[in-house]
Amino acid sequence: MKKILFILLAAFALESCDFLDEQSKTQIPLDAYINNEEEAMLFLYGAYYQVRNTVFGTDFMYLTDTMTDNIDYSSTNVDRKAVAYLTLNPSNSIVKSIWGKLYTVIEQCNILIDKMEARPELSPSNCDNIVAEAKFYRAWAYFQLVQLWGEVPLVTVPVYSVKEDNIRPSRSSVDAVYSLLISDMEWVATIAEENPSVITVSSGVGYPLTVSKAAAKTLLAQMYLVRKEYMNVISTLDLFAEDTQLNENYGLCSQYNYIFDTRYKEVEERKKEVLLEINAQAEDKFNNTWHREVAPSELKGASGETIQGATSGYQSYTPSYDLFSSYDTNDMRYRQTYQITSANKPHFLKGYDIVALNQNLAGPNFIMLRTADAYLMLAEAYNELGAPDKAVFFLNIVRQRALLSGLDASLGHDDLADAILQERRWEFAGEGAYRLYDLRRTGRYLEVMAAFTARVQEMSGEDMKQSFINPLDGKKTPELDVPFIELSKNAQSKHLLLPIPADERIANTNLSQNPGW
Repeated sequence: MKKILFILLAAFALESCDFLDEQSKTQIPLDAYINNEEEAMLFLYGAYYQVRNTVFGTDFMYLTDTMTDNIDYSSTNVDRKAVAYLTLNPSNSIVKSIWGKLYTVIEQCNILIDKMEARPELSPSNCDNIVAEAKFYRAWAYFQLVQLWGEVPLVTVPVYSVKEDNIRPSRSSVDAVYSLLISDMEWVATIAEENPSVITVSSGVGYPLTVSKAAAKTLLAQMYLVRKEYMNVISTLDLFAEDTQLNENYGLCSQYNYIFDTRYKEVEERKKEVLLEINAQAEDKFNNTWHREVAPSELKGASGETIQGATSGYQSYTPSYDLFSSYDTNDMRYRQTYQITSANKPHFLKGYDIVALNQNLAGPNFIMLRTADAYLMLAEAYNELGAPDKAVFFLNIVRQRALLSGLDASLGHDDLADAILQERRWEFAGEGAYRLYDLRRTGRYLEVMAAFTARVQEMSGEDMKQSFINPLDGKKTPELDVPFIELSKNAQSKHLLLPIPADERIANTNLSQNPGW
């Protein structure tokens, strides 16, 4: 049967790519597609588009961050509320959406890998680089899937025909998925260059690649950390540090807000910390509507003062009281991550485009990988291997940027493990899947969520008023009602994995359901 494959051309880039304004084909018949290097690059940019489509907007953030003790959801969307309150079910539209979007990334990458490996002469000098990019994003998508759902169908070949190909795959073991991902990522890390190159095709158009060696090694280290292969974490991250000798090519921004504030996208020192990001450009309509979820409901602070920003929004995604009150108020991350609004609650500056003039057209980037994660993974690995002096060395790099005092190597293993987990909570709050993955990876999810819910229940129903340190000026606010405490999350063992979407199980009867769903 003949089939038309649609190349979803990127309306964005993970770096600024003006050449995407060029006119290109959007449909290529099955028997004629990917016949030259340019078509291969266009197909790769289709994969980039699918990654962007997965993480921009609401679904990915709601499916990950709101399932933790970090986030309060204060609006009325039924499916988002169900995720936030842990009352979701297999028919939840967000669960279905992210499952489908991640597999769309995988299918796009599978097609490109299949064609390039079968016909390397299409790009004789660049074939490995193109395949490495595709394997990186396929691995990234599978890493999200296996973290969220556990056993998932492991599909590495394209589906060209519903008659001839396996369109109803069974779930593969977690070990099998990680075996493929780690094997692929070890290869990608050998191919990726320190600074991604530009592939110039015969038409004269230059197509920048996106994956650096540092990005590849960071993603690979995340996989090793989940698998508790701590020596492999350390050896993989040797690009960032040999023992405690830091590589000066990587580091942390002096100001935390440089990472997220759209006004500082071009600050040179960001390049040492931000290893991979999806670039939103509101003026070119490469917009990220996540902005409106975190934007304040009005541009006024708790005392009636004007706050930073030009656009109001829904303010439906806010830090939990538990998270917000956990900071040392001298912490740079507290001071540069939040504003307290006239709604008497803070809103995230991560994901907020301060200069946007339209809540639907905004330019907050999605930060996929950064150096702070590499340092904190090294801290955790060294602690697990019984080297607390090295663990606190890397932990304190992150704390010192935050303007916090360093911790001492005399801390016992368990106390240091708690400190690292807490540091990750502060460092990556509001950035997506970090907190959920950390709690599940360390076996702490049920314990932490039970304690969180107990604290919420103790406070619920009380007419609480409290003064806060205003992050913007360091002064105390007036006594405010505390409306963001009544979010109970009754975590059960079934919440250690998401339900397989109901529609997927109807379409594929070989898919079993996760326990408890």
